[in-house]
Amino acid sequence: MKRNLWNIVTVVLFALLLLAVPLAFLLSPYRTFSDAERRYLAEPPKLSDEKLSDWSYDDKTETFLADHLPGRNALVSLNAYLTLYTGRQVSADVFCDAEGYLVEAPVDFNAQELMRRLDRIAKLGETTGLTPRLLIVPSAGYVRREKLPESLAALYRDGEALQQIADAQGVSLVPIAERFQTEGQSWFYRTDHHWTADGAFAAYEAYMRAAGHEPLSKDAFTRREISGYSGSTRSRSALWLHPTEPLTVDEPTDCEVSVTFSDREGTFSSLLFAEHLDAYDWYPYFLDGNHPVTVIENRSADADAPVLLMVKDSFGNTLVPYLVPSYRTIVMVDPRYTKQSVSELAGQYGATELLFCYSIERIATEESLKLLK
Repeated sequence: MKRNLWNIVTVVLFALLLLAVPLAFLLSPYRTFSDAERRYLAEPPKLSDEKLSDWSYDDKTETFLADHLPGRNALVSLNAYLTLYTGRQVSADVFCDAEGYLVEAPVDFNAQELMRRLDRIAKLGETTGLTPRLLIVPSAGYVRREKLPESLAALYRDGEALQQIADAQGVSLVPIAERFQTEGQSWFYRTDHHWTADGAFAAYEAYMRAAGHEPLSKDAFTRREISGYSGSTRSRSALWLHPTEPLTVDEPTDCEVSVTFSDREGTFSSLLFAEHLDAYDWYPYFLDGNHPVTVIENRSADADAPVLLMVKDSFGNTLVPYLVPSYRTIVMVDPRYTKQSVSELAGQYGATELLFCYSIERIATEESLKLLK
């Protein structure tokens, strides 16, 4: 009798478990975006004969169900911590080092592809008559590799890529990697792949000296820290128990600016856009994020001050506030979002300097750099 009762209870519990998942799926609020992962979730696929015949409907259905599984965030995060604590980080996109920094896994760069990008940049220098200076940011994992297990540290090849850039003809590499390795262990965010204000300021000093200018002291900028920052490596790693950190911000103390964007109406009088502090991603606080072309006019500059044309990725957005006081105009171009001719922009604005500010990953992999003109 007891055995029969136990069997009945087991069957009932199993049936309830089978019903619980679809019931929870139906009752859970429908979401289109995951704040934790910073990505849009899959939408319900639309049924069609074509999709049924090539199995794409099945694939999209599986993706949709996986994205909207009840308790998905907890399961994904649990798997991430299991991967971390069982020493299987090599399979992850983000590594956690001994001091809790979440660093991007290394990029597997191709030397021939990198050379094609460098050749295009050198030709752009010939077209504009300007020396292309390359400010290439080493990855946080490379700079902090002594804090990683040897098996992971050995995967970073930043040094090879930087040496290839230094040896390339027609371009000039701004030397920052050595200083980052000796002084800059804390010049990256713990939860993001970007540099902090200290890292950006060190790069600013290096560029100014390479361009023949005297960098301003830190006293020329107003430092603020905004608590609660959570960056992209934290969201991508699913190690969501990691604490947030302060976002460090430096702004020119005495500088009147006019900022315009090629894809946004209006003229703005600040380099910082506070509305982004209410969103999931705070990094666009600097210069409203990435735009095809951004033009910054320094109304406080002398008429004979130089004009800088910067081709950049997102690292350039936090570098520019240091550069603004020393230039009459800064034109920022992001080739990922525009096919506009960089050489024409140089002529249009009378550029006197040409700077490429890129992370090591972007300079090694960004396809748009091979199309520059």
